[in-house]
Amino acid sequence: MDRKFLSDLGLEKEAIDKILDQNGSEITTLKTQIKTKEVEIGTLRADLTDANNKVADLSKVDVEDLQTQLANEKAARVKDRQIWNLSSVLTKAGCKDTDYVMYKLGDNVEFDENGAVKDPEALLSSVKEAYASQFEAEQPGGTGSIGNFQRSRQNNRTEREMLEEEANNLKLPLAQRIFAKERLFNFKED
Repeated sequence: MDRKFLSDLGLEKEAIDKILDQNGSEITTLKTQIKTKEVEIGTLRADLTDANNKVADLSKVDVEDLQTQLANEKAARVKDRQIWNLSSVLTKAGCKDTDYVMYKLGDNVEFDENGAVKDPEALLSSVKEAYASQFEAEQPGGTGSIGNFQRSRQNNRTEREMLEEEANNLKLPLAQRIFAKERLFNFKED
């Protein structure tokens, strides 16, 4: 809209000024809204480009390789659990060098689905027979007389003393020592 058009219509100069002022403010408001929308469109286009690039990067990921890595990791965890359980069984039986005995056993030990040793008593009897030098000799109990019952020489110790000994025994696996320290920390004497 221009001034000449309005003056040709026969409008007074004051009316023309008011009309042009109002028209100018409306046009300025609309131009501001257009610029705002153009900025929003530019931001959305940039976000869309970034999202498309991320999708392209993700499509390059080898899912089968990741699944293989996950399966290998799960198998390694199962193997670690089996090793820890076997070591624990051997240590509780008084084995002096669990690593050596486990090396000698190789993969001949059977485990259940949770990683626990299947039939630990049979395993221990065969291992003690085959590697007797790796186990502490059992101390004969009692007085040796036929009429007396065997007495355990270790029962003279309190439970706290046994926990302290287990917590400080460097021959035991770290997890077993930590467990003993936790039990010692929470120990309440009756």
